[in-house]
Amino acid sequence: MTSSIQITVAQVPEKVPFDRLVEILLAAFAFQDGIVDPPSSAKSVNVSELQWRFARDTLILAHDQNGTVVGQVWIEDIGKDAYLYKLSVAPAIKGGGIGRALVEAACAFAAKNGKEMMRLHVRVELRDNIAFFRSRGFEVVGEGIHDGYDRPTFWKMARRLSV
Repeated sequence: MTSSIQITVAQVPEKVPFDRLVEILLAAFAFQDGIVDPPSSAKSVNVSELQWRFARDTLILAHDQNGTVVGQVWIEDIGKDAYLYKLSVAPAIKGGGIGRALVEAACAFAAKNGKEMMRLHVRVELRDNIAFFRSRGFEVVGEGIHDGYDRPTFWKMARRLSV
């Protein structure tokens, strides 16, 4: 599937289909309802938030052969490292390698920009997501606890980048 997918770094907000990005995020994270506690912040994402994030962070998009956006990943600059978040692929085509391609593009982008590590958080309940990121070279490097909880609610994962 990835052979017909084009991965790009979004450059200007006027060319970003923010409505489509919200649609993909909500659909891709919907399976977490009733699984993760606390609920994912992705449930409340909207166009305004993504526009704000676009002004601050880097957005990498996956487009199908028709130019339709089918996936996204965001990268935040956190000093010597980068933080990967909101990786999402349209559920109808999930499993075709688009997520892998987006992660690899994000890591290559961060490495090209001198970052040492790519970091991310993944909920402890999401074993398939943890396995996916492990398959991409990430390791669990710590745990995190959301405010108000007395147990780990997410794993901190990291991958060393080739600079």
